[in-house]
Amino acid sequence: MIENYLKGRFKNHLRSREKRQAVKELFETTDQPPPVLQRIYAREREFPTGIGCGVAIPRYLGKEVKEATLSLGLSRGGIEFGTLDRKPVKIIWLLIFPEHERKKYTEILVRLIRLANTEEFRSQVLNVASVEELVELIKDLDR
Repeated sequence: MIENYLKGRFKNHLRSREKRQAVKELFETTDQPPPVLQRIYAREREFPTGIGCGVAIPRYLGKEVKEATLSLGLSRGGIEFGTLDRKPVKIIWLLIFPEHERKKYTEILVRLIRLANTEEFRSQVLNVASVEELVELIKDLDR
């Protein structure tokens, strides 16, 4: 199910070293209107999305979203995301959904958190070189 929303939006080497720029870099893989990026930044200021264990899931659910999108970016050096465990984030999912798809948004978010809590996923995803390898890894672990 997660793989249906990726559609090639995968960056295995984020250039950005700062949270805001990393989110922008992932946002640029989508066709979302520019105001959505500002909404993501605002949400991030209010409720930081670093969930710990080197994973963050910046996200937005809103009326102006054109279509549901999911992007993944990997940072080898890690990015400070304000996580409770204070570990740098190396795995960043960007989740953007239209408001009328709230149920699906919640399902995807739960699955992303479940993957993030899996040591096997966190260690293996950093070695993924293509979206095809990423999809296979997700299919193997998301059962």
